[in-house]
Amino acid sequence: MSLQNKIRPFIGLLTVLILVAHATPKSGNNKNRPFVAYDFIRMDLNQLQPFGDTILYPFYRKLKNLSEHKEGHVKILHLGDSHIQADLFSGWVRQRFYENPQFQMSGRGFIFPFKAVKTNNPYNYKVSKIGEWKGQRCSISYHKSNWGAAGITAQTNQQFAKINVNVSTDSIYSYSGNRVDVYYPVNDKTQFTPVVQPLSNNARLQSVEKHDQYVSFKFDKAIKEFRLSFRKENKHQTQFSLRGFDVENDKMNGLTYSSVGVNGAKATSFLRCKELNNDIKAIQPDLIILSLGTNDAFVPPFYPTVFYQKYLSLIEEIQTALPEAAILITTPGDNLRKSRYINKDNVKAIQELYKVAQERNLAVWDFFQVMGGLSSINKWNEKSMTAGDKVHLNRSGYQYQGELLYRAIISDYNKFTTYH
Repeated sequence: MSLQNKIRPFIGLLTVLILVAHATPKSGNNKNRPFVAYDFIRMDLNQLQPFGDTILYPFYRKLKNLSEHKEGHVKILHLGDSHIQADLFSGWVRQRFYENPQFQMSGRGFIFPFKAVKTNNPYNYKVSKIGEWKGQRCSISYHKSNWGAAGITAQTNQQFAKINVNVSTDSIYSYSGNRVDVYYPVNDKTQFTPVVQPLSNNARLQSVEKHDQYVSFKFDKAIKEFRLSFRKENKHQTQFSLRGFDVENDKMNGLTYSSVGVNGAKATSFLRCKELNNDIKAIQPDLIILSLGTNDAFVPPFYPTVFYQKYLSLIEEIQTALPEAAILITTPGDNLRKSRYINKDNVKAIQELYKVAQERNLAVWDFFQVMGGLSSINKWNEKSMTAGDKVHLNRSGYQYQGELLYRAIISDYNKFTTYH
């Protein structure tokens, strides 16, 4: 490999960190976040498009109450595909919210231990396991499970199996919480009895509360590391099917930004998740962000009307479960098929997403247009912000995307606070 090729990715990352004169959201803490608006980025289009003037107002009111009075818990839940599973895109948005002095954080939120089932794990929490755990994904047609919001489960039939989680491996931001909720089929008598043991701070267990979707373990102080293990209390308990953890801090008001994605997921994938709506009701997000559509429109032939019907069904199910939650759709970005062929089906998919948003009173963030439109993935690639497949972005690319979404949300929130 030539020296030029070796340094090229670093040049792209350095470019992202060059400060240029560009207006930034007034509430953002940008001292350590210099930003360049490339000439192909449509900053003029980097805004939320709500179909219904007030659909985001309940979410913004809670944000404002948290900002001005330091009261309440504000929850964001970001669901999607492989662009979200890695948590580089969504993780940057979370980080920007958490470093904003207006919005104190309140735990890590809902997570899944991807590494325990041998798939890529977000960089900002650490997972290790003991025993055999089998992963089942809603995006794989021959997999079967009682999926929920994560769209993936970790299954074991070994009583001695364990999972260790450290939610605060990022030394800059502490995502610890005093409550750990374990999501699994609580009312299934074949499930082992879960036990959560803190591995930090010498925290003591205060209570265990059983709910329909999860069992909640509350401690006397916030913890950043814990272990999931099991008890077998009768002969009928032979297995465990984990849907995820929710790490919250009940001792302080603040914001949590949860994100879970599944590699290869489509709208139809989440329609297979029979516990999705029940998990969403349990998590109680104020804002749900959906980042789906890339896989739906990637493999030809693409049928727009079928995509519309499936996505609409998913939205209707979510709104039935939690009608008070605001929903923000992010569109797929531009990509290439086989790394070189223009994918025009993305344009068709986005048109259908706008129809769904209009019909169901949702908000849209059109990343496709913001990133530069058709064939703009090549320009992102020239700036060393894409993966080799020119479908996914790399770390610097996803962080750039996250910065764009954060700015769009904060800009819209600032407009709200100006007049309300």
